[in-house]
Amino acid sequence: MKTLVLCIDRDNDIGEKVGVKGPIVGIAENIKVAGDMAVVDPEDTDVNAIFGAVKIAKELNTEIATITGDSNVGISSDAEISRQLDHLIEKFKPESVILVADGTEDEQIIPIVQSRIKINSVKTITVRQSRELEKAYFKIINFVKEIEKDSNTARLVFGVPGLVLILLAVGSIFKISDYAFYFILFISGLYLVLKGFGYEEAFFSRISDLMNSLSAKRVIALTYLLALLVFAVGVASLYEEYLRSGPLGLTDTILTFSLADSANIIFLAIVIAIIGRIFDDYASERYLDIRRDLIFLAFVLLVKIVTEAGANYWFEGTPLSSFIQSVLIGISIFYIIIKFTEYVFISEIRSRQKLISDFSNCIVYTTDGKRVGKVSKVLISGSVLAGLRIGRKKIIAEDILSHKDKTITVDPSFLEKKSAQIRTRRL
Repeated sequence: MKTLVLCIDRDNDIGEKVGVKGPIVGIAENIKVAGDMAVVDPEDTDVNAIFGAVKIAKELNTEIATITGDSNVGISSDAEISRQLDHLIEKFKPESVILVADGTEDEQIIPIVQSRIKINSVKTITVRQSRELEKAYFKIINFVKEIEKDSNTARLVFGVPGLVLILLAVGSIFKISDYAFYFILFISGLYLVLKGFGYEEAFFSRISDLMNSLSAKRVIALTYLLALLVFAVGVASLYEEYLRSGPLGLTDTILTFSLADSANIIFLAIVIAIIGRIFDDYASERYLDIRRDLIFLAFVLLVKIVTEAGANYWFEGTPLSSFIQSVLIGISIFYIIIKFTEYVFISEIRSRQKLISDFSNCIVYTTDGKRVGKVSKVLISGSVLAGLRIGRKKIIAEDILSHKDKTITVDPSFLEKKSAQIRTRRL
């Protein structure tokens, strides 16, 4: 045989969707597999690739084979393709192959094929009008990967624009857009100067050493202190606003203060305090509490957005549609934060739910067979079991000896600890 038409399915869509393992040899067999694939997933591009290969094989009156890789694209898939290719070369002994693929990713195995046999032609089968889009997609992906490899370039391409966006957002929230703009110019200019004169690495190295020298507890204490000071400034400013505005009704007072600068200062204090809580929870490995902190922060932001929009509608006469739009934006941000944190902390959430499911309504006995009662509440710290509550009795995790089939055995000494605590309180 002079030429073999070789179709490539690098990510093994054929095996995953119709359960057929490569190599798939012969026109009839390939048409059958392509038909099965079209029934299961008519949008799969491998269907077009197989039919394209069949067309070429019929025109040249030669043999066709489709080889499949692995869903784990990379070393595993390329090793499987190499194995099947060696088998086909040994069986048919072709002088060359015509390579047919469905896109840029499959074309990446060309060096593997070239190392074993001559390639006469490469044919990429794509849906009309999609090839340029696919090429652009892979160019962007490769560009991003190359940037990520170089930390200096990544800071320039991602870090500086990211900082600009954060500063613009903060400036918009606190209505200091002009100052935020000048601060952006300062930060951008400082970074370009450091990079231009070759001090970038030394600067970030010093910053990293400084951050590593600060313990988590020091950072937490600093954020709490800073939050307290900012809150005090906000309350003082709020009191001055109250004296200037004079007595108002409850609704007017709330809406008036929501537009005052003091409200932004108090909001900033709350944000700083929540950041301190996040540091604290991270240092203590209470990751689910971090989720709670982020959701609370999103809720505070929602309240701020809604009250400001209500105040503008009430006093400034903005359209009702603007008020509704602001409310919907606030609710959307709140919902996105909930779902995002659920995705990030999904393992901790599942661990917590499993603990609650495993220990709820269990019957507790001491090692000497005395029945203590039924678990009324599972006490959890983060995603770790902290203890159990049975009515007014509390059992810490260290006193739990075994847990099996909704039955828990505990150390009887916890009853003595409980009695000692009661006597201490009475004294």
